[in-house]
Amino acid sequence: MSASRKRLLRAIYRQIAIIGAPFMLTSAGRTRFREFFDDRIIELFRDDIEAFVRDYPEVWSEEQTLRHLIEHRSSICRFGDGELKLMVGERHKSFQDVNPELNARLEQVLGSNEPNILIGIHPVRDYDGLGRIWQKFIIRIGREVLALLDGQRSYPSMGAFRVLPDESEAALVERVQLIKQVWQDRKVLLVVGENSRFTFEDELFDNATSVDFLYAPAKNAFAEYDDIIARISEYDPAEYLIMPVLGPTATVLAYDLAQRGYQAIDFGQMPGTFRRAKRKLFGDENHPLPALRTPEPSA
Repeated sequence: MSASRKRLLRAIYRQIAIIGAPFMLTSAGRTRFREFFDDRIIELFRDDIEAFVRDYPEVWSEEQTLRHLIEHRSSICRFGDGELKLMVGERHKSFQDVNPELNARLEQVLGSNEPNILIGIHPVRDYDGLGRIWQKFIIRIGREVLALLDGQRSYPSMGAFRVLPDESEAALVERVQLIKQVWQDRKVLLVVGENSRFTFEDELFDNATSVDFLYAPAKNAFAEYDDIIARISEYDPAEYLIMPVLGPTATVLAYDLAQRGYQAIDFGQMPGTFRRAKRKLFGDENHPLPALRTPEPSA
């Protein structure tokens, strides 16, 4: 089928989904109606999606990425769908409007190759593992995204803190124990959006020496970039691990902080991912995992 015919059918399916969904009587019904047409579109473009997967650069495993961060105390800048959307001109839904200056900085960071700064990208390994969101993402802007990446380069995984195993308690505990080694006995500064959806989980950070918070705008944080980095600079790079959670701004921030001698982890919403994994495993996102707790020092 020609590309133009596929685009026409996609437009028709989307219009039917938009017009028809409100007539469904329940929220679940509306979701199923939209997903039915999403699935038709995805199947229509399956060959294009599989071609994207073949052409996508090699990505390290999440464990390999984490072990590198731990052993080398490297920094990491993460490029997920939000950052890549901005770079090709799509607005990020929640964190950041399109900003030419930010886009230029994101392109600089993505193209960098500093030995102590990892550039993590989304782990694309096979068609079935993509999920509906990334399948739709590839249909819209897959070719533009491939043009941003170096097909000959092997990239760390941006999923190191975002892709958690949820098939068993043992697998989840093992991965989170590895993640916690990143800040073992470290002073941590979390740079988070004020009133954002970031949730602090003591279960994750009970092995840190201390955890401080620095607050910035939850949306369009790049507008206050100079102020944010100036306030972070008041913390000693020899003492503090800096972990920004500010959407695409955090990607650039981690790079600039690493250039100033900090170890900086573009952290993302890892605690939220942790809670969702527990909810899937146990039916309760607050379910305690005693195996993760750091023993209290003996008197």
